[in-house]
Amino acid sequence: MTMLVETAVERYKFVCGRCGYTWTADYDVQYLRDDVGATIAFYRLDGVPVPPPTSGEITCPNCGTMGVAVIPEARRDSPPAHLDSDEPRQRVSTTTDQRRASVPHLPAVVSTGTEPG
Repeated sequence: MTMLVETAVERYKFVCGRCGYTWTADYDVQYLRDDVGATIAFYRLDGVPVPPPTSGEITCPNCGTMGVAVIPEARRDSPPAHLDSDEPRQRVSTTTDQRRASVPHLPAVVSTGTEPG
């Protein structure tokens, strides 16, 4: 049985090795444990599944090169709640679609940086 271990928002800084352009992006990450005990991470950027930022598949938005350094910059954990805990909780009576429709989408933070010099 696959089990959710934790969710987090992880911020990465990217620096292009060719043109020096820098930018940051916040990824939503889910960590799951599979049936054999291995932990697997799933990354999303603005709600879209993407390869991990450390996969080597990041392209510089300024010059198009793939020679981009990836630097973990910050992380906000959100561990899953346990039903047998005394953590505050509230029963939800709306559907997922209703909750999504009730508020605007909060995009991932992607801040463009600077060009060198």
